[in-house]
Amino acid sequence: MNKQQKKILQAPGGAGRVLLHTCCAPCSSAIIERMVESGIEPVIFYCNPNIYPYEEYLVRKEECSRYASSLGLQIIDADYDHAAWLECARGHEDEPERAARCLNCFRLRLKRTAEYAHENGFKVISSTLDSSRWKSHDQIVQAGHEAVSEFPDVMFWDQNWRKDGLQQRRSEIIREQNFYNQRYCGCEFSMRSMKDDKAGVRKRMKRLVSVMTDERKLQESQRIWDSLEASELFRNAQSVLMYWSMADEVSTHDFIRKWHGKKRIFLPSIDGDDLLVREYTGDASLVPGPSFGIPEPVGPVLENLAEIQLIVVPGRAFDREGNRMGRGRGFYDRLLASVSCPKVGVAFSCQMIPSVPVEENDVKMDLVVSCSF
Repeated sequence: MNKQQKKILQAPGGAGRVLLHTCCAPCSSAIIERMVESGIEPVIFYCNPNIYPYEEYLVRKEECSRYASSLGLQIIDADYDHAAWLECARGHEDEPERAARCLNCFRLRLKRTAEYAHENGFKVISSTLDSSRWKSHDQIVQAGHEAVSEFPDVMFWDQNWRKDGLQQRRSEIIREQNFYNQRYCGCEFSMRSMKDDKAGVRKRMKRLVSVMTDERKLQESQRIWDSLEASELFRNAQSVLMYWSMADEVSTHDFIRKWHGKKRIFLPSIDGDDLLVREYTGDASLVPGPSFGIPEPVGPVLENLAEIQLIVVPGRAFDREGNRMGRGRGFYDRLLASVSCPKVGVAFSCQMIPSVPVEENDVKMDLVVSCSF
């Protein structure tokens, strides 16, 4: 145990407790373990209004809570105020990592940590931000000391958490705990530089959508359909190929029922490795399909795909350039390559990413409709 740790343990009224600002479980795990082994009780302070999208925030919080619970530690949720964080980042959106935006971000989060410590009797704060290879140790130290300067009863423990074998131990714990491990620091601006393959994107999208509540899914879906209905593409189309949504897709059921009878609505059905197209004539005509159990219409196959005037397409992820990534089976790409009508992708807000990894056979959307919160 070093002198700094002894000072913390001996701090008047401290009782060996540290309010530990925690950014995510992968960055925090080895630090938390080391503190516990040294007789220090870390109280986890989850204050990360920078994280985007909201579902990413929830997943990271879940992982922190899971790890804290396994060690019998307390975790405090500082809540999510992304609007306030965007204000502190204003004017620095296009800066690289380790520039002024990051310093302002650290200042905001560590000031809130220091305020909570002052109001709740903690003598010492620290942060696991310093374990990240994307961050500047000097910026974190500067922000931490600025944060406690207003509170003489609180000190900032400016340990460099990348030393003493903690990086190696971090990697081991990530594997042991099977942590969700992201490839960007958290904000939408850092996400722009994230490089990921299709498998990584699919895994991340699946996890993000899994934490969405049914209410949020329906709310986002309604906004998407409102936007689509207002578009000239939809207004002019009399024959629309939709899809019968699964639980992790933008919900189509009510939208299809609403427009059935006003437009000709078609749905895909799976035939081996291909999608066939059949007309929707009501819920009574739907039967469970052979793949994923998705309901499909019975009836004749539409042979002349030129009759379709608009296709609405689901996906795992989209970007603003119209690139789409599906579930990996290639069903839609084979169908879309054979038609010339406009193609509209629909996506939850968390499914919009800066850049979708694409391959030669991937078909681009003419429009992507999503929503933001």
